[in-house]
Amino acid sequence: YEYNANKYEFRLSGLLNYFKAKKLTVEECERFVLFGGECNYLLHLGKDYRLHPVKETGRGGWLTSTKFLQDSPANWSAEDIKKLLDVAETAANQSLQDLELRGRIIRKKRSVGLVPHAGQEIPREALDETVLRCQAHLQMMNNGTGPQVPFCAFNGGRDVWVDVGNKRVGVEILGSYMGIDPKDILHIGDQFLNTGNDYAARDVCPCVWVTSPEETTYVLKTILRFAGVSYKVNESEKKEAEKILSGAHVNNSAVDFGEAERRTQTIQEMDVFTGEMK
Repeated sequence: YEYNANKYEFRLSGLLNYFKAKKLTVEECERFVLFGGECNYLLHLGKDYRLHPVKETGRGGWLTSTKFLQDSPANWSAEDIKKLLDVAETAANQSLQDLELRGRIIRKKRSVGLVPHAGQEIPREALDETVLRCQAHLQMMNNGTGPQVPFCAFNGGRDVWVDVGNKRVGVEILGSYMGIDPKDILHIGDQFLNTGNDYAARDVCPCVWVTSPEETTYVLKTILRFAGVSYKVNESEKKEAEKILSGAHVNNSAVDFGEAERRTQTIQEMDVFTGEMK
């Protein structure tokens, strides 16, 4: 979605509503950041509980301040990015035709995707095959040394994407920008196979492999316990959280049908792969 903050906000609307209802302080809001496109678009939470792009260049710009890192996006050339995406698009198109998949190719500023046609599904094996083909084609670039910029080719469950950059670079950038040593960063993800987009993070920081939101909750509770942070969620607080996340706190009804309808309508009108309105 590049820097289209409203599209990220829609996907995170429940969490952002919870932050607002709990009246997080400005300091607490500033600690919430989001990296889009693996490591390409950095946003932060403002005191208005909305997401805002972090400036890229100049004093305090995240690209400027991380240029010293070898694989920082600040050091990528437009020509190298184009070459990578050209090869990825060719490989994805070849897979689309060879496997006779019911899908289409999408090319964005920093990525190429193979996505299914509306109402269709692409088999998992075909998605993995496409990822492996893309990886092989990219690794053969420049006489077998690979592309000049980092990349990530992964099976997203319903689709395949090749992104410029990866989560290893994302962790390095965030660590540097926020002044945190990578060894003190914990990466939690669900795609750690070599066809997943969490795989690269294993090179730079500790990782936890989860398979569900419930496991993520368990991991976070464990971290709090090890850190000596006391917490206790009673039944009323649990119900309050569920109410806020559902949007029902707006009018105190059991279910906010207006909010549910708005989300349903938005999903129907928005291309989930591109974020564009139909």
